[in-house]
Amino acid sequence: MKSRVVKYLPPVLGVLVLAGVVIGLHGALRRIGVGDVLAALADTPRREVVHALLLVACSLVMMAAYDVPGILFARRAVKFPTIGVQRVALASYCAYALSHVLGATAISAAAIRLRLYAQWQVPPAAIARIIAFSGSMFTVGLVTLLGFLLTVHPTDLPLFGQAVPSWMLRAVGAALAAVVLIYVVAGARRATLNVFGHSVTLPGFRLALTQLAFSCVDISIACAILYVVLPDTPGLTYPHVLGVYLAAFAGGVVSGLPGGVGVFDSVLLLGLSQFLDPATALGAILLFRVLYFLGPACGAALCYAGHELWLTARHARR
Repeated sequence: MKSRVVKYLPPVLGVLVLAGVVIGLHGALRRIGVGDVLAALADTPRREVVHALLLVACSLVMMAAYDVPGILFARRAVKFPTIGVQRVALASYCAYALSHVLGATAISAAAIRLRLYAQWQVPPAAIARIIAFSGSMFTVGLVTLLGFLLTVHPTDLPLFGQAVPSWMLRAVGAALAAVVLIYVVAGARRATLNVFGHSVTLPGFRLALTQLAFSCVDISIACAILYVVLPDTPGLTYPHVLGVYLAAFAGGVVSGLPGGVGVFDSVLLLGLSQFLDPATALGAILLFRVLYFLGPACGAALCYAGHELWLTARHARR
């Protein structure tokens, strides 16, 4: 019975993911009108659009390489066949981009990785380590950047920056930075760490630093896309946009909604309200959604669907 479940689980997940992608993209496209996108483009200087597209290209590279640290982490404990660069890029890109459309980011990304890596004879134990490591990267980056922001630019945090004393925010930032430091340093001295009674396998010093740097760069590039499409406004600095973005993205992920729709936009609007009028901010947010969420998701959907069709055709020829 168990062997049957293991055998048929990946194909079933493939069908479910594909159906979810179609439904998610249909809902996203229905909410975004072509006229609204064109209007947002018209309101954005051409130079800034070019800058944003260059940053999107950098972000796509990060998406395609997102699973590399996780694969290195998995290989330390489990032996499995070498995975080609194209396969790693496919799994990384699809899991990253499509999970925003499917919602419940952690679960949907795990389902996509399980479906793809299982096809390439990666053992379940290794897949579990890849999923755990790749899934934790955003959290590591979020805690690191939030700790840095609170320590260096405490007043740029939305909602709390002006209402809470700076020393208190800096103390919170220092605590967050200390957590990340402990995580990195502990990896150099021990293989596991007990957290609330649970044993957590540590990646080691170098891999933890790689995870830290990778996640921070990835989030920073995504925020830079938003910052570029926002109109030049006195006082609206990158650190402030980063603080708003971190709060909005974290809220969107916690909500579990596809692309954090509603929550993400609301927090962004609230954080930008002291610098931009709602109509202008909404136009920039819409353009950011198209460039960072919808565009890559459509590309990933085509890649994933093409892979599934190729796989089905190959099995039919046997």
